[in-house]
Amino acid sequence: MSSLIESPGIPLVGVGMNGRHYQKYKTLGESTDSQGGMSRKKWETVGIRLARRKQLFASRRRASDVSLAFAITGILIMVLETELTAAGIINRSQMMSYFVKMLITASTITLVIFLGIFHFLDVQLFVVNNSCDDWKIAMNSRRVVQIIVEVIVCIVHPIPGNFDVTWPATVAEGQFPREFTVPLDVILSLPMFLRLYLVCRTIMLHSKLYQDASSQSLGALNRIHFNFRFIFKSLMAIHSDYVLLVMMLALLLVASWTLRLCEMHDPEKPSHADFLNSMWLIAITFLSVGYGDIVPSTYCGRLIAVMTGIMGAGFTALVVAVLARKLELSRSEKCVHDFVIDVDLDKRLKHEAANVLKAGWFIYKLKKQHQKNPLCLVYQRKLLGAIYAIREIKAAQRRLMDASLTLVELNKAQIETSHSVDVIKQKQIALDEKVDNLETKIIAIHDKLNAIHKAVKHGVRDAS
Repeated sequence: MSSLIESPGIPLVGVGMNGRHYQKYKTLGESTDSQGGMSRKKWETVGIRLARRKQLFASRRRASDVSLAFAITGILIMVLETELTAAGIINRSQMMSYFVKMLITASTITLVIFLGIFHFLDVQLFVVNNSCDDWKIAMNSRRVVQIIVEVIVCIVHPIPGNFDVTWPATVAEGQFPREFTVPLDVILSLPMFLRLYLVCRTIMLHSKLYQDASSQSLGALNRIHFNFRFIFKSLMAIHSDYVLLVMMLALLLVASWTLRLCEMHDPEKPSHADFLNSMWLIAITFLSVGYGDIVPSTYCGRLIAVMTGIMGAGFTALVVAVLARKLELSRSEKCVHDFVIDVDLDKRLKHEAANVLKAGWFIYKLKKQHQKNPLCLVYQRKLLGAIYAIREIKAAQRRLMDASLTLVELNKAQIETSHSVDVIKQKQIALDEKVDNLETKIIAIHDKLNAIHKAVKHGVRDAS
């Protein structure tokens, strides 16, 4: 998946195409930096920047689609060549086998090219999102390692030729160790299934939640990153049955065929060459049954069986939900745990804030030197890293605060609020009674004053 940290605060990509289109991005105005003598791109208007980002979004999605298409094409051609060779229709020394493998090589080269285009657009999108002056700021160590790993994963494929290697077989206790010869294509064909990670990237880029402008805006307000983890959770919440069914069928087919590829060249175990037997072994391993009537005879087959068992346990993990309640922390333990985590996050937040000040100070001092200094890019990268770290720490603090509000705390807060409201009501009733008594006394005093006034008035009249 892409390592780009999307900032959905600027909702620029929508699903519908009926709205107003921005002017197509053509050129970017360039101005010369008087201090460094380097030309850098200036965004003339906000509309041009929005159009540029939208074009990069669409181009990156198309590059991901083409990469996935060539990856699946290479896998299908590899499976076809392997099955034709296993059936004896073609031989690895014939020109037909060379031609099919050259197709695999051509699809692999095209895949690597579009993979490079994808990461190039990814870097350009990072520059536009963060208003960077130099694309080198986006090339941190994590991105470089990701690009290298993806290229290595996608470039492995069977090469033309007939090459053999010696494969050790697993033996039971009391049996003699033995070895058998397998084609080199077996070792080079298995890693090709790792290209299926591109499916996750394509699903993320084509998700409506990832493309819709309103979803991006809501995510920005709630500090939610629209990555594959969030998209997968949303799919599991909406279409959990279909997602699990597709994933289980894909795992069954891929694991069965790879197990057959590992086991089909063992001359003493011809039953492993049957695809249905491989499916049976994968199925009972996936369900954690394991009858033992069919067992893998190679370490490669054992590794696939172990991985299948682990994935099967993950798919059947819903049973553990009943036991998970007993493993939950008590209320007091959870409070202590949350307090310790909150203290640690506060320390990390202060540390990253100090890194922001330090990096900003160095950038200011280096720019005051009136010359282009390569250290400026380093400190700019550190500044962006510290800013993103502060955002992640604050998001972790908010998640911790949300997680600490359980039903017990809500019930206690409601009880305290109700008690406070009752106390206020009682005080208000007592105050109303005092006001009524005061009003009664004031009326009595007023009546007495009127009586005195009348008596004085009559006395004065009688005296006159």
